[in-house]
Amino acid sequence: MLAAFTIETDSTLSEDTEKHLAEMDGRYRGLLEAAPDAMVVVNQSGEIVILNLQAERRFGYRRDELLGQKVTNIIPEGFAERLHADGLRSAEDALAQQIDTGIELTGRRKDGSTFPIEIMLSPLESAEGTLVTAAVRDISRRREADHHLAQMEGRYRGLLEAAPDAMVVVNQSGEIVILNLQAEKRFGYRRDELLGQLVTNIIPEGFAERLHADGLRSAEDALAQQIETGIELTGKRKDGSAFPIEIMLSPLESAEGTLVTAAIRDISVRKDAEMHLLQKVEELHHSNEELEQFAYLASHDLQEPLRMVTSYTQLLARRYKGRLDTDADEFIAFAVDGAARMQRLIQDLLAYSRVGAKQFVPLATESGDCLRQALQNLHGSIEESGAVVTHDALPEVLCDDSQLVQLFQNLVGNAIKYQNAGIPRVHVSAERAGRKKWLFSIQDNGLGIEPQYFERIFGMFQRLHKREEFAGTGVGLAICKKIVERHGGSISVESESGQGSIFRFTLAGMD
Repeated sequence: MLAAFTIETDSTLSEDTEKHLAEMDGRYRGLLEAAPDAMVVVNQSGEIVILNLQAERRFGYRRDELLGQKVTNIIPEGFAERLHADGLRSAEDALAQQIDTGIELTGRRKDGSTFPIEIMLSPLESAEGTLVTAAVRDISRRREADHHLAQMEGRYRGLLEAAPDAMVVVNQSGEIVILNLQAEKRFGYRRDELLGQLVTNIIPEGFAERLHADGLRSAEDALAQQIETGIELTGKRKDGSAFPIEIMLSPLESAEGTLVTAAIRDISVRKDAEMHLLQKVEELHHSNEELEQFAYLASHDLQEPLRMVTSYTQLLARRYKGRLDTDADEFIAFAVDGAARMQRLIQDLLAYSRVGAKQFVPLATESGDCLRQALQNLHGSIEESGAVVTHDALPEVLCDDSQLVQLFQNLVGNAIKYQNAGIPRVHVSAERAGRKKWLFSIQDNGLGIEPQYFERIFGMFQRLHKREEFAGTGVGLAICKKIVERHGGSISVESESGQGSIFRFTLAGMD
């Protein structure tokens, strides 16, 4: 009975083991079939002993067409060689160097077409010895992506090299990771001398500080305030010489984090031109000051002899009018008119010179009082023309009162003078143009001005009409412009031919 029991027990164990092995085999085959990659198991002779459905699909064979066949039928180069190496090592030794290493090879389908694959090898111990399980992945799309990426990188590098400016890419540690040929030329270094080096070697001050600010902000926060902003700094060449540069920064996202691309332009020529221009402006300013001083002195010194000429010619005209022949009366009249015009010109030149020569401290001034004084000075012209001059309540401003009187007198005087046959109508008003500024307007119904002359009329000796039509020296509006600009304001005109004009100027107001 014991022996029978023993035999029955052994039989039961054998059945359980076989059942367990069958279950394990089923699970293994299930996992193999469910794998997303093509799975191929190869023995030490290089023959395929197991494969899954994905392997059939990838290579275009039926399973029975591959089982027992050489793996070189579907992976013609590299796979077997890597397993067996050069014959000096065992399959196990060769395999030991491949495990968990992605191997890129070429697969061949049943129709003869090839495609790139990546193989991951792992050992599989069995009764037949060590087998090799190969997970085979089609990497056609990845290769295409890599190719596209390589093309894009090539284009980027091509654009980088073709850029007219020096281009330097810097990481968050301030190290140069990319640069172009222009950067080599500008700074006098070879490329390998700059790659991996700190950007402070070529831009010693300002660049790194602007990126990292004062340590209270991250590089990204500091960079955000610099993007698309031209930064003027100083570059340093390999020989130690310095030169002015302008940098335009832009962020570049990468696997290493946010990099900074810096377009660096040598602005030596521009700086030299700016310096030359500043010198010319200074020379011109100095010449203008000398000219104004000369005009002032000459005009001042000419007043006395001209006053005598004017007085005597007027005396001749009064005393001998009608007592001499017609030609003599005409000649004397010409002399009187010429002396009067010369006197007006000298007075205008003196007025223009005084604006620049006189140092003044702007004081609180009632502009309404200045306008009334100007109208009193123009009393004769207003009476003669029948002009109607009106004004709104005018504000208190900061200015020199005598110059504001001159300003009103010139502008209102012109509005009365340059008229058609009708009655001159002039209106003076002011409105706020900011918390501390007033905009004055002098509007008339006169001849108007063509747009092409809007800027020209504020120059010296600029006249739009013949002297026979309207008397004047062409200096009045130049005086107005100088007065306004001396007070930190601006003057302009809005006009249409035949429809009158509006002259506007700004002055500083009281709080």
